[in-house]
Amino acid sequence: MDGQVTAGTLVGAIPGDTLKSWLTQRLAEFGWNLVTIASECLKPGMGPVDTLAFEHRVEASVREMARSYTEQCFNSREPPHVDAMPKQIEHLGDTCRRLHQKTPHANVLTRFGNITLRRAMYRQGSRGRTVSPLESLLGIACGATPGAQDLVGRLLGAVGASQGRCIDAIAERTGARIGPGKLRSLSSHLAEIMEPQRESCQLERLEKWIDKAAESRENVTLAVSRDGVSLGIAPFGNFEMASVATLSVYADGDRIGTVYLACAPEENQETLSRNLTSLLKAVIRSRGAKLSRTVYVSDAGTTETAYWKNVLRCFHVDGRRIRIERIVDYYHVSLRLTTIADALRLTPSQRTEWLTQVRRLLLEPGGWGRVMRSISGMVREHGISPGSEEDFGTANRYLHRYRRFMNYAEYRRHGSPIGSGIVESACKQIVTERLKLSGMRWSHAGAQQIMTLRSILLSQTWETTFRKSLIARPAVSVLTPAQAA
Repeated sequence: MDGQVTAGTLVGAIPGDTLKSWLTQRLAEFGWNLVTIASECLKPGMGPVDTLAFEHRVEASVREMARSYTEQCFNSREPPHVDAMPKQIEHLGDTCRRLHQKTPHANVLTRFGNITLRRAMYRQGSRGRTVSPLESLLGIACGATPGAQDLVGRLLGAVGASQGRCIDAIAERTGARIGPGKLRSLSSHLAEIMEPQRESCQLERLEKWIDKAAESRENVTLAVSRDGVSLGIAPFGNFEMASVATLSVYADGDRIGTVYLACAPEENQETLSRNLTSLLKAVIRSRGAKLSRTVYVSDAGTTETAYWKNVLRCFHVDGRRIRIERIVDYYHVSLRLTTIADALRLTPSQRTEWLTQVRRLLLEPGGWGRVMRSISGMVREHGISPGSEEDFGTANRYLHRYRRFMNYAEYRRHGSPIGSGIVESACKQIVTERLKLSGMRWSHAGAQQIMTLRSILLSQTWETTFRKSLIARPAVSVLTPAQAA
């Protein structure tokens, strides 16, 4: 099935004469209402308060016209009497029988407000679930049309959103106020239908960016990053580590675009690793020939390093080894240099001068060796402060352990990023600015729903992902007498 209800006996074209007659009457009423509003508000001696009232009343009138027109069109899709509709249909492999009369579905949310939908219902067996072919055709789910679902999803994924703010924003936009239960149902539904389409749409976006970069640039780089961020989990407010990843396309050092992935707290971050690996393989399989290089930019945390060792260090796509170059985040390395500077017996001015010098040296050809020689010289000349030996040793071992991933001059020469600022920004945008507002605590499922919506929104793939989700909806078909027998 392609997600469309195509059986002509289930739904039909809207009767043109009926709609024309309805429109003629309503447009006349609408016109007179606008004239009345203008005469009452834009009168002699009017002021700014009257202008405000005029705009609000016109907005409400236009919205009501759109709402009633939507209701009329939707209710006109089925025959007026259930006897004109098939006795049996098939939906999701089950046979359903027609009920005796139409029933109203009140408070169906649209972009213009709530409507009441009168539709025929079909039931599986004598006490099974009921199905509305009209609602399936229209894409209505959780008491909301596709247009309303689109609006609600974008609001749920917006920066600074909360349950109360979303409900207020929906009321402001549509004129209808929904409850928290309906909002949560829509959040769950949208995440459920959009997640299966997420990867293919993100792949399309990455392919377009790579094609665009390859047209005019010499060095096209695909940069992979991942990181973690703490998130408060209900009911006790314990903080667990959520995970975020990015895939960015760079051309001669300029970032063209980024897609985002995010997962709720989970042991070993297995879901994020699986999703990231799958998307990375798909990109390389599709556009690997156009990439100059693929790099993995991250700090040297336990999970980030494990992903490198277990997956990326020996990465294969369709039996072919893919070279991925690891880059340890320059700014995390700079923090270790700061620790070393704090451990040395230096005056404040000496500390600042030396720290500035070695941070610059690290970016030059042969930078790591020059920095290490400078550290040795400073230790011989000034010594280490009492009590700082352990901190100094830990930072020094870090510099030695990851030295082969610190060739920053070479990375910069071919246009690769040297910092994980993109994924750290993603942690802020996806988690901190949306899921860590004052007092927020999340279930794992609830957090995942919002993170899915937010990552799709930030990846600039919302429209295509939502459209594919609607197309993938299961269809309803009519059973012929032979099939019913």
